[in-house]
Amino acid sequence: MVSGQSGPPGSYQAYQQPYQPMRKPLSDYLKPLISDLMLAAMLWIGLLLVWLGSLIAGVADTRGAVEIGLAVKSFGVLLATWGLVIGGMLRHDMEKWVRFAMIAAGTLIILAVGYWSASVWAMG
Repeated sequence: MVSGQSGPPGSYQAYQQPYQPMRKPLSDYLKPLISDLMLAAMLWIGLLLVWLGSLIAGVADTRGAVEIGLAVKSFGVLLATWGLVIGGMLRHDMEKWVRFAMIAAGTLIILAVGYWSASVWAMG
């Protein structure tokens, strides 16, 4: 028997590739971070900031206060759209129509609240 060979003479073990674990997509790692509670919190805090920023900008009498209100409103739009769009893209455990509605709602918030109101304030 040749040294290093196991089994009867003339038998060779077939070459086996080393074990490589299956790679998971990035969304599987991020999914636990985007729980239902996190999505709801981002949406509600975002909508609260949109309302608060609009209120500040609406009742302000100086240009600086209006800009602060618009900054708060913009941050609220950012949080609300992140919660909807990123949640809709990463949460594969939800039904596809729910995910589509989340992405569409985030897009509508960007268009209606972000773009339209910014162009109105720029004109005034």
